[in-house]
Amino acid sequence: MIKKLALPFLIIVSLLVGCSSDEEEFVFPEASFTMSSDVVKVNEPLTFEVKMTAGEKEVKDADVSFEYWLEEKADEEHTTIPAENAGDGTYTGEISLAEPGVYSVYFHADALDMHLMDKYQFTVTE
Repeated sequence: MIKKLALPFLIIVSLLVGCSSDEEEFVFPEASFTMSSDVVKVNEPLTFEVKMTAGEKEVKDADVSFEYWLEEKADEEHTTIPAENAGDGTYTGEISLAEPGVYSVYFHADALDMHLMDKYQFTVTE
């Protein structure tokens, strides 16, 4: 009796498993950071940009911010600004720095239930 019930049960289970394979596979989001200039001058505008993608698709609903600081004051103060959604998976933030020196910037990006961040350094000259 058990053998007679086992075969139909296995067939039904295999059909159900086969039907569930139509779901989209999760693709981890990726972020690409750039700055508007490699040469940064005191009091001139500098734009940070993050391009968010997941596979071939643009991530258009991420929450992105930029955290930056002067390295010699790293223990004292960090400034965080929210990024503006520029469309097409692109997020930007603009700053102007009054003090020369070596700075660090982290981008923070929350997308698809993941948090991405990366650190970059740049120098501001007079």
